[in-house]
Amino acid sequence: MATTSNQMPQQDSENGKANSAAYLPFRTFTSSVDALEHGIPKQIDRTIWRNQAGAVQGQILMALRFLGLVDATDRPTQLLHDYVEQKEQRKQTMAKVLNGAYPDVIRHDLTKMTPKMLDDSFDTLGVSGDTKRKAVTFFLKAAKFAEIPMHPLLAAQVRNTGPRGRRKADRKITDDGHTTVNMPANTASGVQASNTRSVILKSGGTVTMTLAYDPFSLSLGDRNFVFELIDKLQQYSAVVSADEESEEDEE
Repeated sequence: MATTSNQMPQQDSENGKANSAAYLPFRTFTSSVDALEHGIPKQIDRTIWRNQAGAVQGQILMALRFLGLVDATDRPTQLLHDYVEQKEQRKQTMAKVLNGAYPDVIRHDLTKMTPKMLDDSFDTLGVSGDTKRKAVTFFLKAAKFAEIPMHPLLAAQVRNTGPRGRRKADRKITDDGHTTVNMPANTASGVQASNTRSVILKSGGTVTMTLAYDPFSLSLGDRNFVFELIDKLQQYSAVVSADEESEEDEE
């Protein structure tokens, strides 16, 4: 008779509760590990990351426990020593970490998983709701770092996820009166729109707005920001044109 294997969340040695899957930002994880490069203490505790908020310190410790980088008493394992001390081998070490912490997920073969299948596989890892979304994001970023092959849909999910979803528009005003707006172009659909519009100021000088972005990937905030600038540019241009016509009629 066939049997199934369900991964059980590891125990949290600090409060006795089941330790859920890591769900902190992957960048926070890497920076917390980098903080150990000057020497790994015999026991890992919150005081190592004094510059982080208490909640983040807790997430770091939970992640280290779940990933098997510290043991049940928060003492560093050989995996943690390998990851910190052998920087040139970190991709390979991360692959070992993920295979140990997510055996059932890895066993499914990421190249044959859809985003929903991956999401469902986290139901047994002690996370749900928004926490599960963050846990999936952490896993995908870690898997990408470890260069574990994955389905294109999962790879696209990694590309579309950043610290706050997407980068904000970058607006610069130069000394000569030009305004340039740069939007992120390498986003989900791979489509890039580019356009430039200039208006001549009545008092002299030119304002130029250059847009280069993926129209299918704009967040609501970026969309409002861009079209507000476009509207202002068009309104000013209309006012200038009307004034010029009025001046011509007076002549």
